[in-house]
Amino acid sequence: MQIYSIPPLIPFPKDIAFGDNRTHKGDLGQELDCSSNRVRRAVSRLDLEDCSFSCVIDNEEFDSVPNLESNYEYVLSINEKRISVIAKEEWGVLAAVSTLAQLRVGFGDRLPECEIIDGPKHPWRGLLVDVARHFIKLSTLYQCCDLMHHFKMNVLHLHMSDDQGFRFGSEQYPELVSSDHYSLDEISQLVSYAADLGIRVVPELDVPGHTSSWLVQHPEWGLGAVNENELIEFGSHPACLDPSNPNAMKAVLTLFEEIAQAFPDEYIHVGGDEVDPDYWENSSRVQDWAAEHQLKNVRDIQAHFTVEICQHLSELNKRPIVWDEAIHETLPTSVVVQAWRGLRARETSIASGYPTIVSAPFYLDLHYSAAVHYAYSPQMSSQEWQRVDEQIRDEPVLAHVADGVRWHQDFGEFPDLPARKEGVILGGEACMWSELVSDELLLTRVWTRTPAIAERLWSELDGMGVDGMYDRLCVCLKGLPKLGLPDVSDVYKIHPCSELIPLFEMLEPVKWYARVLSMERVQARTDGRDESSYSRPYNQHSPLNRVVDRIPPESLVATRLIRRIKRGEDVAHWIQGWQNQRTLFDECVNRYPDLAELRPASEALAKLADVALGLEVFDSNLLGPFGEYLLPVAMAFVDDT
Repeated sequence: MQIYSIPPLIPFPKDIAFGDNRTHKGDLGQELDCSSNRVRRAVSRLDLEDCSFSCVIDNEEFDSVPNLESNYEYVLSINEKRISVIAKEEWGVLAAVSTLAQLRVGFGDRLPECEIIDGPKHPWRGLLVDVARHFIKLSTLYQCCDLMHHFKMNVLHLHMSDDQGFRFGSEQYPELVSSDHYSLDEISQLVSYAADLGIRVVPELDVPGHTSSWLVQHPEWGLGAVNENELIEFGSHPACLDPSNPNAMKAVLTLFEEIAQAFPDEYIHVGGDEVDPDYWENSSRVQDWAAEHQLKNVRDIQAHFTVEICQHLSELNKRPIVWDEAIHETLPTSVVVQAWRGLRARETSIASGYPTIVSAPFYLDLHYSAAVHYAYSPQMSSQEWQRVDEQIRDEPVLAHVADGVRWHQDFGEFPDLPARKEGVILGGEACMWSELVSDELLLTRVWTRTPAIAERLWSELDGMGVDGMYDRLCVCLKGLPKLGLPDVSDVYKIHPCSELIPLFEMLEPVKWYARVLSMERVQARTDGRDESSYSRPYNQHSPLNRVVDRIPPESLVATRLIRRIKRGEDVAHWIQGWQNQRTLFDECVNRYPDLAELRPASEALAKLADVALGLEVFDSNLLGPFGEYLLPVAMAFVDDT
């Protein structure tokens, strides 16, 4: 049994103290003493068949679902006689059960004698899943909830409508609903399943932009023509709702009433991002309506629209959330702002008095490493955030998109609002936008890195380094199947040609928006040129079945190997694999022609073997990109001096 100097726990607990003894299966009498049925179900899944488990919950008036004020603090004690938990609410015991599960992975049947005192840093520890662009099955969302519980995340944010689809099973407007959607009964099932794991489910209908799928069915609600055949295309479509049309507003309010009834959580997201102003600016009807309401510009128009929805939600005892574009002097400070456009979005939101959810550093669709996400935290100072931004821009693995990264860190316009009492940071949310994510790819795309974000949202982390995070992350991910959880890093799922695994496990996809935009479009965007002359390489019908789709966004194998090479350790086994994959490549392509696109990467990896053996001089081009692929292990040979 491996003994860990730092126990492999993610998120790392607030305080942990070990004793000298260990339990052993069979030493403890079988007993499960707890008043919470939720906890009893969670413990029963851990196979503690010979262990005695008890819990004391101060507040036994159990809520049907958690809320923002729910308490997740706990004290977990393990000794030779008993596993016990003390918590103020059952949500804290559920958090302790996830810690216990990770201890089972790290220490096996011989659990360590210990006492863990723990609780979250932030109350909002979220994951957004975009189910609009690619539909995600209910069973996959259940698995996502299982993993959220395991890593102590507590808000599942469902982005349910966009230009490409409408996934909420509205009974008032069934004509809006996509063929793949969630019925009201399925939503109820998901809410109950998530609540059993201490997770809230927060819905989003994105308005007034991102509504092309609505306007196909009801063009009278919007402005300008909407071509149904173009809905499969990604990117923000220009169509938007007409705020001057009372029938459109009536439909919006009715839909949010339905959402409010279907989802018990206090919070509802109303979107508000990326609204194209052209239709509003060029519509005489909208401009006349705006003048009548003393609205001076498109920002005022959007604010008027948003505030009406927020007021209606307040009447339904719901609290609205908006993306940071919706910040406006008339937007009540009771509204929560989700900041996604970099540091300035967070700073503007907080300075304007809004409760704030930070998402800017946690966009999973950018294919960044866990280390990049781990470098940020929601409450870090602006100076520290700027320092990390600069550091990220200089990462060699991001050199191919450096201009895009730089542009992304400082884009967008923000209002200059009067000084208000500073808003609070509720926490953060990782965002998985699904242009390039199908149902079968979601878990690998999300969970090979999100545990690092989960730690940032839960733990204080004084003195904890990125190398230690990776060590704990690898143990936790490897142990998931032992707990009946999905294996999110199974290299054998990448491709049936197992002979090329030494190549597959060294590959990563290109970063930032290089895949979804194309490199030509990336350059046009960062240069401030018109992007429309460059077509996007993917749409909603594009098959996501290539190696680049199935490899994890970050190769944890390469990440560990880089550290070993930098330390001068023996990696002869790996070098042999790099050589062998090149020898076998042509024969593999004969059997699997789809692998031909990997030839440049295969050749580069063989050259890296020669570099490692001292037979070749390192060339930074060996990092890539090779089409849509990178070889991050080349970083091991970059001269750090």
